[in-house]
Amino acid sequence: MPPLLRLSGQQIILIGLVMVLFGFVMPWLMVLGIVESTILLGLFTYAVSTAGLLLGVIGAAMWSLDKKVKDEDKDKKRDSIKYFNYDDKK
Repeated sequence: MPPLLRLSGQQIILIGLVMVLFGFVMPWLMVLGIVESTILLGLFTYAVSTAGLLLGVIGAAMWSLDKKVKDEDKDKKRDSIKYFNYDDKK
């Protein structure tokens, strides 16, 4: 199993957020003149930002699916428990 699939949805969202922030900060630093602007750095920044956005969407889908599976498991457990009413004294 690839290492990325072992991560939870929340962890993938966090990685995507860091990548999107990198894609926001680097062009800002290029405009301010702190980092020299090159075409390769611009393309790299764009690619990292886009990949971060995609990872965020994938992470959100995984998080939602994990939550749905946990809720279904909880419902199955609840349905399998037999409830007895001990207050009925006939």
